[in-house]
Amino acid sequence: MNNNKKKLGSMKKKYMDIEIPEELDSIVKDALYGKSKISKFKMMKNVGVMCASLAVCVLSINVSPAFADTVEKIPIIGNIVKVVKLSNYSVNEDGFEVSIDVPKIEGMKDKNLEAKLNREMEKDAKNLYNQYLAEIEEFKKDNLPAHEMVKSWYEVKTDNSKVLSLVIYEHHAQGSSNTTRKFYNIDKENETAITLKTIFRNKDYVNIISGNIKEQMAKNVSEDPNKSYWINSDVEGLDFEKIKENQGFYINENNELVICFDKYEIAPGYMGLVEFKIPNEVVEKML
Repeated sequence: MNNNKKKLGSMKKKYMDIEIPEELDSIVKDALYGKSKISKFKMMKNVGVMCASLAVCVLSINVSPAFADTVEKIPIIGNIVKVVKLSNYSVNEDGFEVSIDVPKIEGMKDKNLEAKLNREMEKDAKNLYNQYLAEIEEFKKDNLPAHEMVKSWYEVKTDNSKVLSLVIYEHHAQGSSNTTRKFYNIDKENETAITLKTIFRNKDYVNIISGNIKEQMAKNVSEDPNKSYWINSDVEGLDFEKIKENQGFYINENNELVICFDKYEIAPGYMGLVEFKIPNEVVEKML
């Protein structure tokens, strides 16, 4: 045991003696105070590589119980935030099929924010479930046949050392169908909700991102005649003009901004849910 402690002490001294490169310190400080021209998404990616390297040290501890017993407590870099399934509300009777998954976020240090997010997600799920329970009762009361499906599920788009992006889907099918989405983007470091307004310095992002989306629409149509968007039409008020200030989005695994539209929002129904990945070079000057 004494030898283990001596080895640990030696390793800890070497760890504490490691110098942090000045350029890394500068990048982090500049990004935090909004002075850096480097994309925050790129910074996330670079720091993520460092975190992967630190994982090697963690693995050494996990595979050696004897060594783990002698390890002193040290501050943890970053938070282990994860999403789990809290519950499922379901009904399958008389032509009605309802299945609603309820996600729960765990591991945030800010328990108030964690509780607020979880309450909101559970409330939305319960409201949807109760809405369709009431509708089922109405059909039963009137002895009307029904065939309707309601499903809600979630998908973790990104879960790295910096960002958690969670999307909750709500799908309705009764003759025709429709799917809507709700987005939760969490800054793990600062434990705050990420919105477009917090990512960008001013409202220029609305016009700049909208312009890029229009360019992508035109390119997509020219390359694939089966694709169609509401642009350059003769119908007044139909064409896509610009995104909303609070447009739905998520951050993908490459730390890129993905702007999202629901079915029928900017294109015919057969196009389904529409997304546009915004290149970092388009938005980095506005960060």
